[in-house]
Amino acid sequence: MFSFLTFNAIVRVCLKQLLPTIYRFLRIKLVTTIFVLFKELIHIWATSLDERSPVIAFVCLFHLIREHRKEMIVVLRVVLTRSSAATRIVVLWAEPIYRSLILQKALDSNVVGPYFTWILSGSVPLNSFDQTFYQNLIGMLLIELAVGSVVNAPINATLLNAAYSIWQQYVPESFPGSMNVDNYALFAFDATWTLIQSLQQLCASKINVSSSCLSFIGSSYCFDRRFIHSKLLSDAVSRTEFLGVSGPIQFSFNVTDRITGLYYSAKNAQPSSNGLSFVPVLEYFHPNDWRIPTKENIIIWSGNSLTQPIGGAILKGVNLRIGIIESVPFTIVEKVIDASGQTTIQYSGYIHDLIKLLQSNMGFIPTIELAPSNQTYNGLVRAVHNGVYDIVIGDVTVTAARRELVDFFHCYI
Repeated sequence: MFSFLTFNAIVRVCLKQLLPTIYRFLRIKLVTTIFVLFKELIHIWATSLDERSPVIAFVCLFHLIREHRKEMIVVLRVVLTRSSAATRIVVLWAEPIYRSLILQKALDSNVVGPYFTWILSGSVPLNSFDQTFYQNLIGMLLIELAVGSVVNAPINATLLNAAYSIWQQYVPESFPGSMNVDNYALFAFDATWTLIQSLQQLCASKINVSSSCLSFIGSSYCFDRRFIHSKLLSDAVSRTEFLGVSGPIQFSFNVTDRITGLYYSAKNAQPSSNGLSFVPVLEYFHPNDWRIPTKENIIIWSGNSLTQPIGGAILKGVNLRIGIIESVPFTIVEKVIDASGQTTIQYSGYIHDLIKLLQSNMGFIPTIELAPSNQTYNGLVRAVHNGVYDIVIGDVTVTAARRELVDFFHCYI
């Protein structure tokens, strides 16, 4: 639980625009759970039909996660371990400085393997984690942008070698070696080269104005300045085409990314002689689909398995808090007194038999909790919604109001 005062300005603005009711509650210093905010923002992001709300929701989610990383790990654990979770696939899309932190917290919460498949948007140093977690890390997937040389596509080797030579000549202490240069450094080089060539085209053309081809308007403050010939520069960028150090470079008016030279590499966390390492298993070559690399490597899935996992949740070994309510003949509750005078509660009936059958087939670990005698069916549904139970099994009638809170599954015996 946390108060509104812990939010930064960006999150406050987002909440005020998207969730005014929650915002008003927080303004009078009531508290709410981060799970409620997270759930509401995800719903807006995924279902809103207007163009503005999903963008605001995404910005709010980003800053909410960044500001409350520890709480978000708790939310993640709740979402992943609840039996109603639709999938066990987790996409970790975070800045480099947060990836290892989030992954370590998830490992501590036991939501990384073997029943969860993690897909990372950027690399992490696998051997920085304790060896006791290696079995959990095996099977993770890493999908990252790649340069042409990674997928055997053409690159401008002459330009690349010249850039490396200049780098080593003027700043030798920072040169990591040609094999250790980050891909994004090559992307940045091609972006800079594109800008230089486009500006050369712009300044070489006949501009029918009195100002310089590189003139800006506005104050010295960078966010108040605007390039005068931005439209002409955009046209020049769209006409610029060359073979760069990362691959072919070409842009279009209606596309923000380059339209050629788009490559991705999919890697798999596998055991190696040095502990764990990411091994290339697939590559994407635009405009074609994913393909197997020249050097083929098998994919090892979570749980150190060669069998591809299903998309749904796996309950084997998962502790489930199962709520039941006394209702003959579905759930029959009896008090039994043994020879020593001790009283125990025994369950029987259709629901008890169903739980035993499901446990035998699915392998979960049940903790059966009998609802209080004064508990209503509406209260039972709310208990699932509020996380008191993971699931309720009983003769619960499906209504529109209850569907707003929980999902239902019908079983016919």
